[in-house]
Amino acid sequence: MQDTQKVFAFIENNTEKYLDFLFRICSYEARAYDKQTIDRMADHIAAFARDEGLQVMRTPMEKCGDFLTVEINPGAEKAGLFMAHMDTVFDKGVFGEPPVRREGDQMFGPGVIDCKGGIAIALLTMKTLLDNGFNKHVRLILTSDEEISNTLGGEKEQQFFREQVAGFPCAINCETAERDEVVIARKGILKYRLDIQGVSGHAGKHVFTAKNAVVEAAHKIVALSEKSVPGGTTYSCNIVQGGTVLNVIPDRCSVSIDIRACRVKDMEQAKLEVESVARTAFVPGTSCQAVILGYRPPMEKREETLALLDKFLQVCRKYDLGTLTPVESGGGSDSCYTQAAGITSICGFGASGGLQHSPKEFLNMASIPLRAKILAGFLLDADK
Repeated sequence: MQDTQKVFAFIENNTEKYLDFLFRICSYEARAYDKQTIDRMADHIAAFARDEGLQVMRTPMEKCGDFLTVEINPGAEKAGLFMAHMDTVFDKGVFGEPPVRREGDQMFGPGVIDCKGGIAIALLTMKTLLDNGFNKHVRLILTSDEEISNTLGGEKEQQFFREQVAGFPCAINCETAERDEVVIARKGILKYRLDIQGVSGHAGKHVFTAKNAVVEAAHKIVALSEKSVPGGTTYSCNIVQGGTVLNVIPDRCSVSIDIRACRVKDMEQAKLEVESVARTAFVPGTSCQAVILGYRPPMEKREETLALLDKFLQVCRKYDLGTLTPVESGGGSDSCYTQAAGITSICGFGASGGLQHSPKEFLNMASIPLRAKILAGFLLDADK
C-alpha cells in the first residue's frame, strides 16, 4: 500500500477526469419514471467504470431504471459499501439548453449534487484504492427511484438492498451535502391520501343540505396540520383536488399528505393520527378513506452511527481535511434501508453545494476531491 499522501495526489491528478464524467451524466435529464433515459445513463456509468478497471453488475428493473453494482476486489474481506442514486426530481428542459454548465469553481445542472456528484466521488475513491494496492472489497450500489421514496422498485428493490449490503461493516451514502455537513439521522416519510365522499348539490339551493367534500377536507387539513411538532412529527397537506364547476357543491375531494417522523414508533403513531382524522366526520354525512401511498422508515440516530462519525473525524484531523458537522435531516434517503438491514449507516457523504431540488442546483467542484480523500483515508486507516 502506498502512503496516504501519494493516494491523495492520485485523487488530485484524476479529479478533472471525474468532473468531466459528472458533467456528462448530469446531461441525462431523468426523473425516476423515465426508465429509458436512466437506462442510457446507467450504460454510460457502467462503461466508464469498466474502463477504469472496476467490476460492474446490472440488475434489470421493470418500472424504473436498472440498478448498478460497482465493486473492487469482490470476494475479499469486506471494507465498506457506498450508495448513491441516478434519478433526479427534474423534468427535461428545466435547466435550459445545455442543461449542465461550469462557472468558475462551481457546476450547475440537474442532480449535480443530488446525487450524481456522489456517484463521481464514490467511483473516484474506488479507482484510487484499486490503483494504489488496496486489497479489500468495496462496493457501490446505484438505484433509480430514490427521489420518489422507492415506490417503483417494489419488493425486488428491498431484496436488492438486503442482498447487496449483507456482510459489510458500514454503509456510506454519498447523498448531497451542504458545506461540511454529514447526516447522522433522517426522518422517515409516510405518504397518505384522504379520499373524501360527500353529497353534491346546487350552490344556490342546497348549501345547508348538501355535504361539501371540500369543506370536510379543509377541516381535516387543519386538524392534521395542528398535530405538527417542531423538531418532531410533521403533517404537510400539499395536494388538494376537489370540485368541478363553481355552482356545484362538490361531493368528492382528495388530500395528499407528506408526514415526516424521527423514529419508527413515531411513524406508527402518525398512522393512528391520520386514521383517527379520517374517521372523524366534521361535516356530518361525509365519509373518508385513508390510503397509504408510500412508506420509508427513518434512519434513526444511533450510537454506532456516532462512533462511525468519530472515525471519520479522526481521519479529517489526521490528514488536515477540514471537519465534518453532523446534522439531522428532515429529508429521507436510502440509508434507512441499510440501517434496517442491520448495517451501521451514515449519510450525506456526497458533493457539497446548494439549492438541490431547484433549477439553480449547484456543486462546489472542490468537494469532489475533498470527499474522495476523506473516504479513501477512512478505508486506508481501517485497513491498518
